[in-house]
Amino acid sequence: MSAADDKRQHTEIKKAIREATKTAARDDRAFLEALRSRAGAKAAARSGGGALSIGLAGRRVAKGARLDQDPRYLAGVRALARRTTRNARIINGSLVTGTEWHDCVAVGDDADWGCTGTLIAPGVVLTAGHCEALHTRIFIGNDVGKKGREVRVSRHVRHPRWDERYHNDLMLLILAEKVKSVEPRRLASAAIVDAALDGRVVGFGTTDLAGQKGYGVKRYADVPIVSQACKGTVNGQADSGVYGCHIGKEIVAGKPLLLRDTCRGDSGGPFYVADGHKRWFLAGVTSRGTDLATTMCGDGGLYVRVDEYRDWIDSTVKDA
Repeated sequence: MSAADDKRQHTEIKKAIREATKTAARDDRAFLEALRSRAGAKAAARSGGGALSIGLAGRRVAKGARLDQDPRYLAGVRALARRTTRNARIINGSLVTGTEWHDCVAVGDDADWGCTGTLIAPGVVLTAGHCEALHTRIFIGNDVGKKGREVRVSRHVRHPRWDERYHNDLMLLILAEKVKSVEPRRLASAAIVDAALDGRVVGFGTTDLAGQKGYGVKRYADVPIVSQACKGTVNGQADSGVYGCHIGKEIVAGKPLLLRDTCRGDSGGPFYVADGHKRWFLAGVTSRGTDLATTMCGDGGLYVRVDEYRDWIDSTVKDA
């Protein structure tokens, strides 16, 4: 999507939010349905979503309630719409321009790019454990096809208790040289994560439901948090059973108002949350789609809480 298309769609969405607010002033579900009916048809042709990347198994059969049957998601969608009407960034993902999110980097091997990561120290990038096949270089910039800076990785350290069920889905990339031109992102405290109602996802991932097209251009979107630590329930079922998250270790975040979210190639990328002073911190690392997903991308994503791994991160960074 070009910058012009991006701007045009934001104009459409802002209008749809205003109209939905008028027709569904107090009902969260009616608000979402009204918004979809007004803007969904146009967005569907550009659909995407769900945090899923390279090397993951095929989709499982969805179980439990759909995402839009979770009252927490519905309330989060409405609250997010109220705060973001000015730029409608909750829809489709906006193109990143400038250097505000330069700590978000592309991650690849010598032949290709395929994941995303976050610079958390001058010589260290945090990404997903399942991205281990891509660990020899990073790219700093907004488009891997354009001018930017590549930095080699001297070694990688995947979490020692990572497994194929995506427990502890984290990996640290130790860079061959320190990056002095980009300010590393600070990690969020447990208090900041627990208080957050929504977050911002940034990545280089694909932009279609099949996870096949569009990788390489940095985009961002704001998404409502459904469960800060996979400890709640929805319609009498535990979050872990409905969404497939790991209790106490992961954030469950819904797709935005229509179809956009993190997708293939966003794995390892940042999930930022803001504190009361509007400062952005790294709260999570993009891991995978929820168990509700029936396509390669869709129905929200799961993000590893970095505060739960602070000791491991700090000790590894210290030895780097």
